[in-house]
Amino acid sequence: MASNINTTDIDAEYPVAGQDNDSQGFRDNFSTIKDNFIASKQEIEALQDTTAKLDSDNDFNGTVIRDVSFENTTDEVNNIGTVDSQNDINFTNGHYQTITVEDDLTLRLALWPDAGKYGKIRIVLRSDVASESSPRTVTWATEAPGVIKYGEGFPDPLQLSSNTDPVIIDFWTDDGGQSVYAHYLGQFS
Repeated sequence: MASNINTTDIDAEYPVAGQDNDSQGFRDNFSTIKDNFIASKQEIEALQDTTAKLDSDNDFNGTVIRDVSFENTTDEVNNIGTVDSQNDINFTNGHYQTITVEDDLTLRLALWPDAGKYGKIRIVLRSDVASESSPRTVTWATEAPGVIKYGEGFPDPLQLSSNTDPVIIDFWTDDGGQSVYAHYLGQFS
């Protein structure tokens, strides 16, 4: 963005020392300086509103960031908590989401990015039961009219039987959730 601050219309040689100076020169300089303060204020406010901050969260609102090198970055963990009935897992809540399952239920994948954007969610499931005798069954759905395509080895039905060993699954799409792909990573103990 080009600046609107005008540095050429200020007469830096005015007033001239040792002579009677016309007051119009003062008024002209002060008027230009005032206009520059107004332009500076507008440009600073635009920068405050539209630039990345180091001291607060940033929402780039879908803007593409190119030619970047990341070092020492992390993903936020969204702990959905304990659920006992159908629940949505929204892409907009982050790439890594954890859930403790308290009953047989359906988890619905929702709010995927638009077609042409790749969106992935890693889900970590735990059960509230401590024994193998009463497992929790989890079924999956996605927003209509999307379909879930399961990779080889995906358990059907998916049953959780231990409250200490997490089950990890990746879901992703690149067509706005029309086709959601599921990859069972396994139960980790």
